[in-house]
Amino acid sequence: MRRLLPALLAALLVLPTGCAQSKEEARDAYCKKVKAESESITRKVDEGGAGAALDLLPTLEGLAEESPDDLKDEWQTYLNALRGWRDALDDAGLEPEDVAKGLPKGLSREERQRVLGAISVVQGDDVKAASEGIEQQALDVCGTSLL
Repeated sequence: MRRLLPALLAALLVLPTGCAQSKEEARDAYCKKVKAESESITRKVDEGGAGAALDLLPTLEGLAEESPDDLKDEWQTYLNALRGWRDALDDAGLEPEDVAKGLPKGLSREERQRVLGAISVVQGDDVKAASEGIEQQALDVCGTSLL
């Protein structure tokens, strides 16, 4: 039993590192996903109108999950803004197209404030910087445009 214990401990110490992805492997997996999704994202944005970003939310969330650690904050900022906009629209019973040319009449003051606040966040400097960071990384590291 005494001979078995050191071997077992050594195996347990090696096991976690053998299963974890290296930074390079994680980056390569992310870039593979970016390249696989970039064309459909571009097409949906070009065709999708006001709601394209919300339609793409599941795809974008999948990319964020695969993103390298140095992009996690940017993805979180970007996705939180989109989720906030989605939730504000849902709570007001609206679709993105309903607010493309201004807010419709009949919204309560609270609904108006929430929708306008969410739009302001989506169009804000933090989200713009996050989007630019995500795009720049896709271009520089993955060699493809994304957003």
